[in-house]
Amino acid sequence: MLASILLEAAGSLAVPVIKKILADKLGGMAGDLVGGVIDAVAEKAGVSPDKLPDLPQPELEKAIVAAEPIAADLLAQHVESQRLMNETLAAEMDKNGPLWTWAWRPFGMWLFLALTAHYGVIVPLLNAVLTSPLVLVLDIPTFVTLFITYTGLYMGGHTAKAAVEKWRAK
Repeated sequence: MLASILLEAAGSLAVPVIKKILADKLGGMAGDLVGGVIDAVAEKAGVSPDKLPDLPQPELEKAIVAAEPIAADLLAQHVESQRLMNETLAAEMDKNGPLWTWAWRPFGMWLFLALTAHYGVIVPLLNAVLTSPLVLVLDIPTFVTLFITYTGLYMGGHTAKAAVEKWRAK
């Protein structure tokens, strides 16, 4: 509601940044950015954001024009934040290092998926069908120990590393 009122007022003025931000809001994007713009307009108008619809049109337009530079800064910060997020995701997906530094994780996941299917489904099914039971390469307690160790390294390695570093810092 408030965004539509501001969008309508900004549409008749030469404030393209505010108009774009508010139009994106009505499209469902960048909620924090829109909140910042609305707060900036309200600050320039000298009222709280919920009082903006009650302002006379000339005062609202004056506040929108005054808030345009702030809106441009907010948009630049938002774009920079998105750029940094994209770089972080790209770095996470970058596998330029040696094979052993990253391949152990997917290899381990597929290996333990296959072993779990083998020990939990295939062997019991074949033992039920065949007259002589199959011998397992690993007994179940050893398999569970290996699985828990792998899962602990995979999921808790950085947590343990951070805990040790915190403990050493004391």
